[in-house]
Amino acid sequence: MAETAPHLVDHVLPLLPVRQWVLSLLERLRYHLHHDRKALNTALRIFLDEIERHLRAHSPDAGPDARASAVAFIHHFGSSRNLHTHFHVCVIDGVFEPDCSTRTTARAIGS
Repeated sequence: MAETAPHLVDHVLPLLPVRQWVLSLLERLRYHLHHDRKALNTALRIFLDEIERHLRAHSPDAGPDARASAVAFIHHFGSSRNLHTHFHVCVIDGVFEPDCSTRTTARAIGS
């Protein structure tokens, strides 16, 4: 696990500001999400959609096709090995918009 952050910085993420977002869930939801992968993925998707909506709202030059870029980590336990399902998401601080001239690249729009 200690090698993950350097790998992301050196090989995955572009040289742009990155912000970490964390969503801790209510205790009564943790057990259900721990045992129901579909519900867990739905909760993560909602979280990512809301982050993207926030970034788009704070990027006035962004069009409707602008998208956020993120790496998500799902944690199931707390520091004392108690059941504590929560999400850590590393998000590039801004959104990307498709470049219509090439269709293979995107341009970054900062927030």
